Amino acid sequence: MDKQLEIIYEDIKVIVNKISDISNKLSGTTIVITGPNGLLASYLVDTLAYLNSEKILEKPCKVIGLQRSEIDKNSRLGHLLGRDDIKLIQHNVIDKYEFTEKVDYIIHSAGRSAPATFQSDPLGTIDVNVKGVRWLLDFAKENPIKSFLYMSSGETYGNPTPENIPTPETYAGNVSTLAPRACYTESKRLSETLCNVYFQQYQIPVKIARPFIVYGPGLSITDRRVMADFMRLGIGGTPIEMLSEGLDKRSYCYITDATVLFFRMLLSEYNGEAFNVANDSEEISIRDLAENIHKICGITSPVTVKKPEDTKFISDAPKRVLPDISKAKNLLGYKPEIGIYEGLKRTIEWNKSFFSK
Repeated sequence: MDKQLEIIYEDIKVIVNKISDISNKLSGTTIVITGPNGLLASYLVDTLAYLNSEKILEKPCKVIGLQRSEIDKNSRLGHLLGRDDIKLIQHNVIDKYEFTEKVDYIIHSAGRSAPATFQSDPLGTIDVNVKGVRWLLDFAKENPIKSFLYMSSGETYGNPTPENIPTPETYAGNVSTLAPRACYTESKRLSETLCNVYFQQYQIPVKIARPFIVYGPGLSITDRRVMADFMRLGIGGTPIEMLSEGLDKRSYCYITDATVLFFRMLLSEYNGEAFNVANDSEEISIRDLAENIHKICGITSPVTVKKPEDTKFISDAPKRVLPDISKAKNLLGYKPEIGIYEGLKRTIEWNKSFFSK
């Protein structure tokens, strides 16, 4: 096994151990996952594949993944190609897909989340965030399922006011429909509303996840978001130049912690509920993030600042992101454990292995 997969399987074993009390609910079921090659969904797929290969479930489950781009041997999930229990299909989730199997669970994770895509194709961002969830909810209305997990975003809160930080799920948000990032935040908010309407009107067993900057192996250094940009520079041995003073603060959550919570949400009875997915003990500034990456990559030069050509997406970003995760802790027994330094080391190590192949 190469180093890239070794890192992932170390993580998967941790996840499987932490969901051992509930994982057999997946025995003999069929799970549809959209956007399976993405960061969040790929760990879900790998976990399900591991449950099957290690014969942990009483009966193996089946995964149907719908991915816009073709998954080949060099893709994040390339190691799963050819398995009978993992069906990876090239399909744009904007369009309806005709399932031939009985579906038990749906995890809708497809969507655009990189700010660069908000700027280059805002209408496409809206379409992929809204149209996909609508036809999947319609499918669930006509074909009863056990549970539907919608991957929303912590960005639905916008830029919370100081008195609403840490931010609970009950916070309505501080957002503008005319902001540069509105195509993403408002389409996610509309999708959440659709989920709630289908729950209220048709009793679809929907749960809404609001992830806050989840990272880990699978976060590509070509992603163009802040952490990915910093890692790309660090891995290349180039000192980081920030586009601001780096005073904004963020809460970062490692992928294993998030994946455990995703499964606990999916297999729970908390239909119609939203949960923040985050690590509330890992709030650091953008500058501290850059300096941590310098340290891990062995860069001794200082982090510097340069003025960006386009500041609108930076100025539109929240100044502080810190969610309240007490709901997930109290109702689902959630306990994030991986610290930022350990998580960054694993993510950087994976990227070095992935891009050296």
